[in-house]
Amino acid sequence: MKKLKFTTPILLIALVAIFFASCSDNTANHIPKDAFAVMVIDGGELVKLADAEFLKDNPEYKDAMKEVEKESKKAAELIEKMLKDPDASGVLLTKKMYGFATIEDKEMVFGVIIPIDRKKLEENLDLIADEFNVPIAMVMEKKDEIQYMEPEPGMVFGWNDDIFMFVASENGEECFKLMEKYMNLDKKESILSDKDFKKFNKNCKAINLWVSSNIIDKVDVEKEAIKEFEKLTGIELAGNYGHMHLDIQKDEITYISTLKFNESIQNLDKKKLMDNAEKLMELFDGPISEGMDLFGGGNNFDDEWEDDWDESYDEEYPEMTDEEWEALLKELEAESVTEEKTE
Repeated sequence: MKKLKFTTPILLIALVAIFFASCSDNTANHIPKDAFAVMVIDGGELVKLADAEFLKDNPEYKDAMKEVEKESKKAAELIEKMLKDPDASGVLLTKKMYGFATIEDKEMVFGVIIPIDRKKLEENLDLIADEFNVPIAMVMEKKDEIQYMEPEPGMVFGWNDDIFMFVASENGEECFKLMEKYMNLDKKESILSDKDFKKFNKNCKAINLWVSSNIIDKVDVEKEAIKEFEKLTGIELAGNYGHMHLDIQKDEITYISTLKFNESIQNLDKKKLMDNAEKLMELFDGPISEGMDLFGGGNNFDDEWEDDWDESYDEEYPEMTDEEWEALLKELEAESVTEEKTE
């Protein structure tokens, strides 16, 4: 048995090997339908830029591999296999990988999903445990078919027969229950039930981001204020989407961004906005003040602004009457006409 040295280049080389992975499959069925942001990484595009032979010829890589071989010949062999076959570790890096954000009980939740070959993954974990005397099995727990570990409150990672998943929760509670829920979603409960996401997913490039305004129903904002805003403006806050695609090729990088607005915004009634401008300002007065509190401004923002106002400014620029404004505008108009004639 060998002891694991944290200075070993094994982890570094393993991470480099991951770069040579490609992705093409779909694990989006485990993303909840209420997710408001989804990132998709398609290594099938990134791998076009990779050159495993170049890495093998790199002097630093060769030196690092020699150090790995001294500690574990089997670990070195596994890394070599991963360079030739990104799926050799059991983590199927030739499939699509997803990250997502959603809200559960008014708390933010983040997740990462990667497909796996469970048998191969667990065999390699056993190999690492034996080679470096790491008691992996002792720190893992199991429920039904899910093998998992909670390294600290608010965080859990684990896997079942199909995927590896990482979940982090803002409130630091019940992360395993969330992971278990996501691992067993029906298609109608997943993001794949959203027609816009399905269209986005088909057009994915190397790096992609999908965002939705449908989160408005879950954010911690007064429901009545939202309804009043929609009534005053005629705008529906849900049903808007953003698609971002980054296409990486050897000779160029292309970024495409698309914002898709619902019909209420497309047919925006500007007159209605102007007519209700005063009411809208009153409606936002509360939330704006609360927002200032979050950034340390407090409710004394207006008072502080008045205190900081230079009184000499009022003397230099006194308030103008309507007649004075009208006279000023006529003067500027006359000067403009004179300049045009001169030209």
